Amino acid sequence: MARAAGNPMKNDPTAMSKLLMAFIGTGMLFMLFPGTLLGVWNLLQISGQEHGGRISPAWLQAHGHAQVFGWIGTFLVGIGFHSIPKLRDRATRVNRAAWICWALWTVGVAIR
Repeated sequence: MARAAGNPMKNDPTAMSKLLMAFIGTGMLFMLFPGTLLGVWNLLQISGQEHGGRISPAWLQAHGHAQVFGWIGTFLVGIGFHSIPKLRDRATRVNRAAWICWALWTVGVAIR
């Protein structure tokens, strides 16, 4: 059975590209602001002391969390949402769920 030209189930590469760019842009923001700034702050703290043992573990964990979940995780989730549906020819079926995931992921990482 042929689908109509205006069918919303038709693949829209522009929508999936926008979604990918949203994940990559968010990942870059998480990399630059919390990830890099906390890393530089920790390095300044280490260089100002005799050894790194006096730095708060919370600062070290915050830097690691911002790196792993902030930009690496955001990149992986975004690339997954972009490539896996394309491979299965279901790009528009997951578009709405992917945007919801992006919003929840961004809020969750930012709150943490």
